[in-house]
Amino acid sequence: MRTEKDEYRRLYKEKRKSLSDKELEEASLLIFKNLTEWLKDQKFHRVHIFLPIKKQREVNTFPIVEFFWRAGVPLYTSMVQVSTNTLQTITVPKNVEFVEDKWGIPLPVEFDLIEKPEIDLIFIPLLAYDESGARLGFGKGYYDKFLYELSYEPIKLGLSFFGPEKELPKEAHDIPLDFCINPQKVLTF
Repeated sequence: MRTEKDEYRRLYKEKRKSLSDKELEEASLLIFKNLTEWLKDQKFHRVHIFLPIKKQREVNTFPIVEFFWRAGVPLYTSMVQVSTNTLQTITVPKNVEFVEDKWGIPLPVEFDLIEKPEIDLIFIPLLAYDESGARLGFGKGYYDKFLYELSYEPIKLGLSFFGPEKELPKEAHDIPLDFCINPQKVLTF
């Protein structure tokens, strides 16, 4: 039986598929432009970023990776730990090459595993979000578990090709975003 969340996931996967490759790249660049404007008023020391899954047509975050490399900000990403169904934090060394894992997630060829990360800013992947900052991912709960296990409160930032829904269905374990950047603007929650 399909849930309301499943219907939103289906809808937003279809919306992504309807965008041409050119539209996706242009929207990703507008998101990057809005992000760099927003970052002018911010200071982050350690950043965790998701790397885009091409087949899921996610926002291209590689320009963001290069931006933080140039700024000298330590960069991290996640790798799925299959045995525990959780995310492990790994380093993204400057100018490292990437290879796709079995899910199509780009991962650095060389990295260090970080046991207790202390990160100020975490880019959170999403399919949809709403006006209160609730986000809808792919349904595995990886990022909610990851955020729940942190002993501190990082800034949680989403990136989306689309504007917010009025309200998405929520569950007790869902952790909201602090900000979301789309091609038009930066939203604060």
